[in-house]
Amino acid sequence: MISRQRMMAGKTFEDKLNRILVLSPLPIITNNSCMDGQGIIKAKNDVYLDIGHKSVRVGAQNLALLCNLVYLVFGGALLLTVIFTPQLRSGYNFFLNAFLMVFIGLHLFYFHIIARGYFALKKQRFIRFNRQRKQVALPFGEKGQFIIIPWEKIYAWAGTTLMLSDTTAIPLSTLTITMASPTDVTNFRGRYEVACGAEINCIMQWECIRAFMEEGPDACPSPSNLDTLEEYKDSRRRWKENGILVGWQIYKQKIWDWMHYSYFAYWLSDWHEKRIPKVTLSDEIIRWSEPIPESQWRKPSPELEEANALAMTYYEQGGKLGDENMPVYDPRKKVRRDQIKE
Repeated sequence: MISRQRMMAGKTFEDKLNRILVLSPLPIITNNSCMDGQGIIKAKNDVYLDIGHKSVRVGAQNLALLCNLVYLVFGGALLLTVIFTPQLRSGYNFFLNAFLMVFIGLHLFYFHIIARGYFALKKQRFIRFNRQRKQVALPFGEKGQFIIIPWEKIYAWAGTTLMLSDTTAIPLSTLTITMASPTDVTNFRGRYEVACGAEINCIMQWECIRAFMEEGPDACPSPSNLDTLEEYKDSRRRWKENGILVGWQIYKQKIWDWMHYSYFAYWLSDWHEKRIPKVTLSDEIIRWSEPIPESQWRKPSPELEEANALAMTYYEQGGKLGDENMPVYDPRKKVRRDQIKE
């Protein structure tokens, strides 16, 4: 692992299979647009932004589809056995009991995974970014308690790894957000990670956070409503009213929804979004999340302003974040704009 003392926004570290693009400390402008492609923005207002887990709904639907496919394959195998093995037909009660046992067992497994996911999310919690105080609350303390640190001291990077096969090499990128370890001058404490696919997706996902903290809530996407039960009901109604689904397509969609337990998955997503914040926020964090007078709002540090100016000058010359020759602002060395080669 690269020592955190070498990490500064804009710097890259590479070897044959891995690449790290540092996004913070000193979270500079990325010169990229915002995109919450992974749906991790959970709440946003004038004071704070919450980022958390990826879609609960998608996970619940995929798990339901897997269980139902196993159920249908097993049930089809039992049915074929009865049809093509006449001597076993007299023992159909055995097959019926086996069918029911598999049905019950798969659903016990399904709800067990759902419950484990809920308790895992309670421990993982979410990260809260407070733009007025220019601070971040990370759930990396003992027993998942929140630790509040300055926004400009947070560590974030886009890490890319080449996944090799016999014929191809596929790059997979992950956005990582963490904080400095209080006991180890080179290491980190706790991690929040979200797989984004490509490096540019990590950058645009991070830019949502940076834009909120530095430019305000209007610069950042709002939480998506695509996983809400209300949206699920409205979408099915619109499809019928607008003629998007007609005839057999309506029944096909109903079968698809049933195979995915869609109604339950959307309801579960709503329940998680409402329940998780209530069971995880301490009184201290609630008070910390309250608005403060604008006169008390923290301003960007001179170091961040200089780092942004350095980056913008480079972008205006045609450069982009992550270039090997991108000048990196180092507060210890005081790199200036006039040190960029024209």
